[in-house]
Amino acid sequence: MGKAEGPTASRAYQLTKDKIIRNELDPRQKLSEIELAKELDISRTPVREALIMLEKDGLITRYEGTRGFYLKQFSLKDIQDLYEFREMIEVAAAARIIENVTDRHIGELAAILQEVETIIEDGRPADALVKALDFHIHCVQTCTNNPFITYALRNCYEKLTVVSWTCHDINACISGAKEHHEILDALRARDLNKLVERSRHHVHRARDRMMDTLKLGTKRLYFMP
Repeated sequence: MGKAEGPTASRAYQLTKDKIIRNELDPRQKLSEIELAKELDISRTPVREALIMLEKDGLITRYEGTRGFYLKQFSLKDIQDLYEFREMIEVAAAARIIENVTDRHIGELAAILQEVETIIEDGRPADALVKALDFHIHCVQTCTNNPFITYALRNCYEKLTVVSWTCHDINACISGAKEHHEILDALRARDLNKLVERSRHHVHRARDRMMDTLKLGTKRLYFMP
């Protein structure tokens, strides 16, 4: 069977990024253009272009003295900085979100949270982690109507999701889901002060959960001291 028709760098980019976010790639192994091209059933050229795009996103990197790409390793300082950035942008965007949110948006966000709860009840914390990412991205994308805010926060969320694989147990998922519902309640009430308060609380709790886990050490290599 020949290669898929019309392979593009954007398709290879999205498929490879999904594999990174879903924890399907070994952070210790070099990303092989040949293996990725074979797995995605496309040629090496769009895969190479996709890897360059992912490097610009900060999800993969080329370390000094090595050849090829590896998953990005984040330091504890990187993670703290990401959470600080996230809090600043989410708080700044809160007024725009309250201004633009509609009942349809709230219904869509509620449906996502219902899916998250179902996944948690099934005992699948890893899948719940990925689905929770949809809640944040959908909220920002549909309610800010600002592609620059959306890109900045999406990139931040994706990096934090990658690191979150070190602490994606059921208890963390349950706590996160409760905090998401509190954010949704603030949106439903169109209460800006409450949205800012609940968003900050969620960021701080998520940061604390992750930092406590990472400081204890992990078998994965998504972070470095």
